[in-house]
Amino acid sequence: MRIALVIETFNPTSGGAERSTATIANHLIQRGHEVTVLTGYCPEDLPTQPGLTVKTAMLGRPRGVLRLATFVRWASRQLTEYDVSLSVTTSVPASVVQPRAGLVMQAQARSVARRDTSLARAAKRFAIACSTRQIALRLAERRTMRDPFVQQFVAISQYVARDMLRYYAIGDDRITIIPNASEMPSVDAAQRAAWRREIRQSFNIPDDTVMYLFPAIDPWRKGILPLMRAAAQLKQRGVPFVIALAGSVSHTQQRLAEQMQLREQVRMVGRTEQMAALFCAADVTVLPTFHDPSSKVIIESLMMGTPAISSGYNGASDFIEPHDTAGSRRGRVVHEPDDVAGLCQAMTELADAAERERCAKATAGLAESLTMSRHVERLEPVLEAAAEQQRKQSGHSAAASVASSTESVERG
Repeated sequence: MRIALVIETFNPTSGGAERSTATIANHLIQRGHEVTVLTGYCPEDLPTQPGLTVKTAMLGRPRGVLRLATFVRWASRQLTEYDVSLSVTTSVPASVVQPRAGLVMQAQARSVARRDTSLARAAKRFAIACSTRQIALRLAERRTMRDPFVQQFVAISQYVARDMLRYYAIGDDRITIIPNASEMPSVDAAQRAAWRREIRQSFNIPDDTVMYLFPAIDPWRKGILPLMRAAAQLKQRGVPFVIALAGSVSHTQQRLAEQMQLREQVRMVGRTEQMAALFCAADVTVLPTFHDPSSKVIIESLMMGTPAISSGYNGASDFIEPHDTAGSRRGRVVHEPDDVAGLCQAMTELADAAERERCAKATAGLAESLTMSRHVERLEPVLEAAAEQQRKQSGHSAAASVASSTESVERG
């Protein structure tokens, strides 16, 4: 098939949906398909990917309303040139829509919810209501979710599927749930032990100290404030622990640690390409996120056999506490991310080595089912069905056009 992948910006080195889109494209190419990425922006020095074509609408990121509108119009016009299209953004209605960042409506609602006070929530709600870009994103999403050109929606978690029903009344018959996935190396016990020893020594973390890993590019949305508050309570309980902050780290997080009197318990890792090693060094991954359609870091942690704690607003939490299997918890889920007492209790329970071992054993076999190869294997038939439906619609349109022309000639 000739497949178009639609995404607002395309820079696989930045991670997130952009990296996932590049990985999906690569797997589709390996399966024999012709893949073109339609994007509003990509870096001039974008690394080439064999077999992948990238078409760009403009120079500059489509963040402003005009640039966003230009991208949406340009991308929508391109789609008829392909057998099928997959949009990972809700701004553009393609044959198949897979909102890898979730729905705009839910993201905005959760952005309000994570504010600490009613005044702060009211201010954020007002700011969103007045933002021309946020208005444009809501309108574009509404058009996409109601556009008859869309054959099927793909949700990367039950969380996203519920949002589709909640905000746009899209039923189960139009939603295929294909869980989010990732790529992680296969590591033997010797390598795991070596990484654990090396990283803990470099950050001065004793082997008998519980290491909680907090990996986040957007630490405030991912719940660093409730994490630090829970950690302060954990310290009062006398639990020996360290929190390693990986991702975006600034003086703001350092000041927060000092205010919470946790400076000795916090290690600033920063951005790193060594996440597999960090997961092996850590005892528990903690991400009390306020909104995450399906967090890759939680998936990757479990793939590496490291238990995790997250919130009910993370689609990946379904893997931590599966709904269909009793006694197979791979960590803890605290429904509300700002439930500090509940988060502290979850961290306390997983400070117990025996409990961590039980959770780690429950991850056995999970890695194989969460690979991107398996994800694309399930996505491919959805694209094929949408392509078939698109061909039928094109055939009906062509037949109707011929019939109309014939009728006009006969009347003439």
